[in-house]
Amino acid sequence: MSDTGWVSPGTMADDDTVGTRAWDDPDNAKVSDGSYATLGYETYVSHYLKATNFGFSIPVGATINGIEVGIEKRHAYVDTITDEYVKIIKSNGDIGSENKADTSTSWTGDADVYINYGDSTDLWSETWAYTDINDLDFGVVLSADVVSSIAWVDHIRIKVYYTESGVTSAPFPMFFRP
Repeated sequence: MSDTGWVSPGTMADDDTVGTRAWDDPDNAKVSDGSYATLGYETYVSHYLKATNFGFSIPVGATINGIEVGIEKRHAYVDTITDEYVKIIKSNGDIGSENKADTSTSWTGDADVYINYGDSTDLWSETWAYTDINDLDFGVVLSADVVSSIAWVDHIRIKVYYTESGVTSAPFPMFFRP
């Protein structure tokens, strides 16, 4: 099995499909650099922070085995922020049905920490072709449940695990002489 390594998004956006609060500076979540996509101090459920355009180049005919998402995040105060939604975005732009959010564990307030969702065998309840992963619309969304705090997301990244298609041929030619 091969993997793509961690890949960063080319496009970040605030998506108001859910929640009541927009993300400020979503482009800041493209790289891990201490610049943040943020949510201000209040109590609410956020819009989606949407990461797409990863520029994957999974080989033709490869079988997709799993998808892992890493989100580097933290909060600013002692109150709580938890995930509300962490969902995959399919190649047609639709948001997947499986929610990987950890709705019971508060984000750390001490330092930026990557939290991973999915793994080398997790398909997020979807069926994938290599073309789906290579599509510019493929990605992930995050929504936060904020209680009197400030949310910071420094980076979103995805790693895809796959098996390249094999070429089947005879192990050696067979020649017969009469």
